[in-house]
Amino acid sequence: MSQPSLADIVSHIHSLPAMPAVALELLQTLSGGDPDVDALASRIARDQAITARVLRVANSPFYGLQMRVGSIHDAIVVLGFSAVRSLVLTSAVVTTLPAGKCAGFSADRFWRHVLGTAVAAQALARPLRRKPESLFIAGLLHDIGRLVMLSANPEGFARVIQIATERDCHLVDVETEIFGCDHTAVGAAIAQHWNFPADIVEALAFHHNPAQTAPGSLAAIIHYADGIAKALDLEGAENTQMARLQPAAIDALGLDWQTLTAVLAETHGRFEAHLPLLG
Repeated sequence: MSQPSLADIVSHIHSLPAMPAVALELLQTLSGGDPDVDALASRIARDQAITARVLRVANSPFYGLQMRVGSIHDAIVVLGFSAVRSLVLTSAVVTTLPAGKCAGFSADRFWRHVLGTAVAAQALARPLRRKPESLFIAGLLHDIGRLVMLSANPEGFARVIQIATERDCHLVDVETEIFGCDHTAVGAAIAQHWNFPADIVEALAFHHNPAQTAPGSLAAIIHYADGIAKALDLEGAENTQMARLQPAAIDALGLDWQTLTAVLAETHGRFEAHLPLLG
């Protein structure tokens, strides 16, 4: 049987459950503009499942708020619209996009890893003087291509897992062999389909190979955050493989050991605080 094309795989996104309308509206605000925050807060609040998860995170000890947040509007007031937008999008992605089922695949470990990468990227924002939200969202979505590949062909993805285990190599090393493309190409195509900002599309496309991008790019940051999440074993796997980091891309970020130590501690704290988003 011939390999499916990238277009074939990406077209499968139309058969996935639709994202909540408010999540799609929030995605559109990433590209700029002046959103009506009050109206968005009201629409978010109508989704009780998303609201409950967001408020559990907002009231976690990590944020250290002096008052208990009881509504999405109050959460926006005390945390800011960007922070709440990230939390809502995370909850929407996790609850809407199915991780699918195939032999050897753990949805729980998958979501824990992408959440770990997201909070690691967010922890890198301050020392790198970058806006934390785009880093968080790029980290959250960096492996989303795998969900579509798995949903489009669960037997094929099970074969990817089996071969990678037998060879003791990374999944990305086998994906092209079975699918004709890897999850980075699929993820970037999906991000373009959803009209994501160009830097997020690039980050999804090159987070395994940031040398193809400019020094200090979002792709390089996600590359490092991916490695941090794996080093901290946030997915809870028994045999997590260490990420293959590109030293030149990491060195270009200019972080010393003291800064990295603080990033690791913040990543762990953020991860524990954000776990309620996974259900």
